[in-house]
Amino acid sequence: MNISRTAIDFKGGKITDDTLFLTDFDDPASYIDLDVLLVEYANNFFVDVSFHDGANKLSVNVISEFDWENPVYTKSIERHDKTGLIASLKEAIDIAVKGK
Repeated sequence: MNISRTAIDFKGGKITDDTLFLTDFDDPASYIDLDVLLVEYANNFFVDVSFHDGANKLSVNVISEFDWENPVYTKSIERHDKTGLIASLKEAIDIAVKGK
């Protein structure tokens, strides 16, 4: 599973970590960075995608005001669920942009 950068509109967010677009999540030999994607928004919201090796899942989180302990949105996605990951990312981006 590869994700194309053009599949997602980041709506003005600044991508600071982007191994999401370099990783083949279907290749069992492929190394997956724990920090897959981080997008910063001017309103102090962040969209974070992380890989959890032990669970073999990805998480999509929206963080507000650097409060990493209490995300305003969190979703867990199976490693190979490209459709679910893209849908969760789009939902997280909308939340981050609106700042709610």
